Amino acid sequence: MDDDATLVIAGATGYGAWPENTLEGALRCLAAPVDGFEIDAVLTGDGHVVAHHDYRLSPEQTRLGGAWLAAPSAPIKTLRLDEVRAYDVGRSRPGSRPAERYKAREQMDGVRVPTLPELLGVLNGAAGPRRLIYVEIKTDPTDPDLSPTPDAMVEAVVRDLEAADYLTHAKIIAFDWRVLRLAAERSPGIRSAHLTVPDGLAPAWMDGLDLAAHGGSYLRAIKAHGGVEWSPHRVEVTDERLAEARELGLLVGPWGVHRSEDIRRLSALGVYSQTVSGPDWGR
Repeated sequence: MDDDATLVIAGATGYGAWPENTLEGALRCLAAPVDGFEIDAVLTGDGHVVAHHDYRLSPEQTRLGGAWLAAPSAPIKTLRLDEVRAYDVGRSRPGSRPAERYKAREQMDGVRVPTLPELLGVLNGAAGPRRLIYVEIKTDPTDPDLSPTPDAMVEAVVRDLEAADYLTHAKIIAFDWRVLRLAAERSPGIRSAHLTVPDGLAPAWMDGLDLAAHGGSYLRAIKAHGGVEWSPHRVEVTDERLAEARELGLLVGPWGVHRSEDIRRLSALGVYSQTVSGPDWGR
């Protein structure tokens, strides 16, 4: 890849092309023209970091013994790893929102929720230059009963990255900015990115920062929080905001990218990286 080119990261192991957050998707990412993949990370009740987007297993994308779940599972934070492994997450329920939105996505059987060490093993075993992994740590400061605690999540994720000797090729990303502060304290110098959403973050997500104290600018708040990269939804990226990011010395790495025209627009703007759903990687 061109060192000056925008990095292309497959979101959730290519959620628009293959089952998301899976070993099967990760293996296919290694054969795709991408620089790495992103996963969502949660913690099981017995302390294993697993790749999954939600805090529960969804009836739209989960089967048990061949039958679709009738309701969301218990919170993953309350389940043992072997209990989580019992579920098959390789297909979308016919007629569901994911099935309609990602009609081209490959459907599979026998797909289990992987652990972070398993995914890192795939990366370490791949031929060629090391690929990147972006780990989105999923915690919710507004619902601590449902989500893992940020300190437990950070400790477990960094532990697994260290054990696999993958810290230098990993990046911690989060909407909960407490995670990013804790990650920097646990492993100084670890790469990180502050996620934002178009509607803005409620104060609880900003680790106590007052947005008004930073002129109403999330970019200035990120800088004050010790951040080095702003990771916005693709629609948040404008010429004006890019100029502000550059003035502050912040990298820009948008997410939620899936259309070829957006990939080209963001590449032309010179963003540092973009997280793409696939199968159009813009290359």
